Amino acid sequence: MVVAVMDLTGKYKRLGIIGRVIQMNELVFIPGLGFRPADGKMLVTPVTVERGEWTLIIDKFIAGPERSELRYRLSGPGPEVVADPPSRPAWSQDPIRLREQGAVLASTPEGDRGGGGHGFSFGPPISQWVMRNVTFPPLSLETVQVDVILESPPDRWQVTLDLTPVKVLGITARPLSVSDAHHGVVITVHAVARGESMTALDVLTALDPTPQPRFMRSLGRHQMRRPGDASQFSLTDDLGNSLGEFACVRDAVTDGRELHEVLVFPALNPGATAATLTIPDIHLAEVSGSPITLPIPSEMDIELGGFAAHARITRATTFRGSTVRVQPDDGDRQPDRRLLYAEFPQVDGARGGVGWQKEPEPGDPVDTEDPSGSARQITLQTPVVRLHGPWRFGVPLR
Repeated sequence: MVVAVMDLTGKYKRLGIIGRVIQMNELVFIPGLGFRPADGKMLVTPVTVERGEWTLIIDKFIAGPERSELRYRLSGPGPEVVADPPSRPAWSQDPIRLREQGAVLASTPEGDRGGGGHGFSFGPPISQWVMRNVTFPPLSLETVQVDVILESPPDRWQVTLDLTPVKVLGITARPLSVSDAHHGVVITVHAVARGESMTALDVLTALDPTPQPRFMRSLGRHQMRRPGDASQFSLTDDLGNSLGEFACVRDAVTDGRELHEVLVFPALNPGATAATLTIPDIHLAEVSGSPITLPIPSEMDIELGGFAAHARITRATTFRGSTVRVQPDDGDRQPDRRLLYAEFPQVDGARGGVGWQKEPEPGDPVDTEDPSGSARQITLQTPVVRLHGPWRFGVPLR
């Protein structure tokens, strides 16, 4: 285990909380959102405004010392026919501003952050929605109300939000810096919060620079945790009690080599003074090796990104239509890693995504759409890899 003592501002610079040293009582954990500075304010109850066929929902607003974060969803009439692939409406990037105490604030250069989306409801009639996460400059510490001004159909929206101090809503957190590193992967616990019903850990994963780029995909074996999924991590206190997480909250990062997640466990025994966090595996994508092109159908031995594997290429039909099914199996030849799938396949030269009935284990098939149903070849590149740990951390609780 590597235990690192570092200036905590390094991590919070990457997350946008910059310009000051984080003190022991300056963070709180807000369930469902993550760790935030204690002197911020937030929207407690989502606000919904309806105008005819249009509905605006603002379900998140957090004002911190270095930035303000807004999430909204706007839904309205859809097109008569949905294109393939579907296109976003013109109003998906309309200007949005804040107004506090008479001053108008535009969004920051960061603009839209991850976590947004676009979709349809097929009615009839067809409707569509856009979700955006937008950042703004910080508000003044005295602000308790802010107006959101959105220049979108059917006309200008102006919604007033009432803000509540986060320190009365969250769980007081203790900043830490406890790290473990191997495989060129550094995982650091940056804070812990203990409440009556839960224990939360702020975890940042960073990849060391390599000649060929690597990008984080997930802690553990699930990119998205779903209700009913088994626990992937363990938190064991110094009294011998071991707990599994019941929730994971993904927070923002500015670099694809990083992953920022909050792991939420049940409450630890009040008498515990220390705990050990164990993370068994991680998933990452490696831009390594040369692309390989295989005929459809086929079955042969291949080499993909340093993995010797046996690949079976077939055609399949799913609820999405015709697909090319790729089933690579590396035979578990390497003790510290497994090949999962190729992230960016190309079917007859057209780049596609990957899909599956359940998140694939090594040797499981993944599908790529083939609208023609008669593609002749598929090109595989950028393997997604499971790295075996474990990464372990001693977490002081007092």
